[in-house]
Amino acid sequence: MSGKNIIKIIYLVSGILFVFFSIELFISIESYVDYFSLSEKIRSSFKTSVFLFTVPSVFYLLYLLVFPPLKKRTLKGSKKIMFSFLLFFIFGCLFSFFFSRYVEKDLLSKGYVVCEKGSFAKSNVYVVSPMLCRD
Repeated sequence: MSGKNIIKIIYLVSGILFVFFSIELFISIESYVDYFSLSEKIRSSFKTSVFLFTVPSVFYLLYLLVFPPLKKRTLKGSKKIMFSFLLFFIFGCLFSFFFSRYVEKDLLSKGYVVCEKGSFAKSNVYVVSPMLCRD
């Protein structure tokens, strides 16, 4: 496999990951907006909360994969930037853990109902009325 083919594969994988993480970032932001606006249907869990804090570091890593080969430079990243992203991620994990617990208690105290979920991997769905669980 030649170097140009490897770079094309890196670009393809980076593009796919960028789209995937952008969608997940949108879902995470949407869950925060739904919670703070007290929508009728709120998707919330640790996974959706923490994603907001992981995406910046993933985008930076994708940047390091894509742009140095594009400009024919060697791969080097800033240690300070990566350390900042690491601290942001650790803070995000701790914040998301406690925030997801708080959201659950807060919404249940406000009369929201938790819909049954099909698997452990899905986010919790809180609704105002049990009739909304069917949607």
